Amino acid sequence: MSELPLKVRVGIRDSWSSEDAPVRKSLKTLREILGLDVAVEPEWPLLLAALDGSYPDKQTLVPAVAQCVRVWCDLLAAALEDEDATAEWAETLLERAGGLLRLFLEVQVSKNEGLRLTWSNDRTGFVITLPRGQMPYLTELEAAFRGQLLNCFNKDAGASQSTTLASRAAAPADDWADVSLDAATGKAAVVESAKDADRCSNTQYVPPIKAAYAVIPECGTLARPDDLLLKPPYHLVVYDRGSSEVEIHSSHSPSLQLLSEYLKKWCRVNQQNHQKPPCVDIKLHQSAFGLGLIYDRLTLSVDRPYAQYGVSPMIVLSLVEGVLGYQNVGNEGSCWKFRKDVELKRYGS
Repeated sequence: MSELPLKVRVGIRDSWSSEDAPVRKSLKTLREILGLDVAVEPEWPLLLAALDGSYPDKQTLVPAVAQCVRVWCDLLAAALEDEDATAEWAETLLERAGGLLRLFLEVQVSKNEGLRLTWSNDRTGFVITLPRGQMPYLTELEAAFRGQLLNCFNKDAGASQSTTLASRAAAPADDWADVSLDAATGKAAVVESAKDADRCSNTQYVPPIKAAYAVIPECGTLARPDDLLLKPPYHLVVYDRGSSEVEIHSSHSPSLQLLSEYLKKWCRVNQQNHQKPPCVDIKLHQSAFGLGLIYDRLTLSVDRPYAQYGVSPMIVLSLVEGVLGYQNVGNEGSCWKFRKDVELKRYGS
C-alpha cells in the first residue's frame, strides 16, 4: 500500500479500515443477519489505476467505493430480513455462498457502461463492476442495486444486469420492486416483486416511478469545490448598483474569468486621469472555498472623482445570454438571475 498516494492511504485508513467507518458497521450488521462471514478486500492499486482520471481529488476515491459497498450491504441485509418477499432467494444465496459470502470489486472496461451487480458462480460471490467515471449518488446506487440484487440468480439475469443506470427507474425505498429488461421489447419494466420476475418476461412497458425521497450524500464522497462547481447546473446573478458599480456572482469560475478578460480587453482608457488607467476597474474576487484558484465574484466599478464614463450591466447581460448561453430565470428590480444546465468546457479540453 505504500505506493498509493497519501490521500488514498488516508481514505483507506479513515473510510475503509476504521471500525468507526459506516461501511464497517454495515458489514458487521450483514454478518449478524446472514450468519456467515463476509469477505471483501478491494485491490486499491488496481482500482486507482482504472479510476485515476475520474477522481482528480484522490481523497474522494475510497469514500466513494466504501459508500458503494455500504449500499450493497444495507440492501442485502434488508432483503434477507424481508422473509415474506425474499425467502426463496435467501435460501439460494446461502446455498451458493457456502460458508463464506464474497464480494469482488472491478471497473468497467468501457466508459459508456454503468454500475453493475452480478453473481459469479466461478468466483462464488457477488461482483460489483464500478463505472469508469464518478460514482452515482446514493439514490441511483440504491435503484441500480435493488433490481440487480434480486435478479442475480435468474437464468436471464445477464440481460437484466446489462441494463445501465440510465435506463433504470428509481424504485421506492420501502418496496422491493424490480427494474428488469423486457427481452422482447428491449425496454425497462417494473416488476412488483422478485417472485413475479419469471412470469413477467413479456410484460408491458411501465413508466419509471419517481423515487420516494432523495438521499443526502456523505460529505467525504463529494469532490472539492474546484471540481464540483465545474459541473452543471451553473448559477449566475448580475446586480446593478447604479452607474458606479456592477457586480456579478457565479458558481462557475471560468464564466467570470471570460467576462473579466473580454471586458478588460475592450475597456476604454480614462483620459481625465493623467495616469491613463482603464475607465472601469474590473476585478475578480477569489472564493473562500476550495484549494485551487476559484473566483465567485466579478466587480465593475468606476472611481467617481475621476469618472469619465458610468458602468452599465447591459454588456454583461448580453455576454451572459448571447455568448455563454445562460438562460434568464428571473429578475427583481436591478437583479438578473441566470442558470445553465449544459456543461461548459474550453475548446480542446
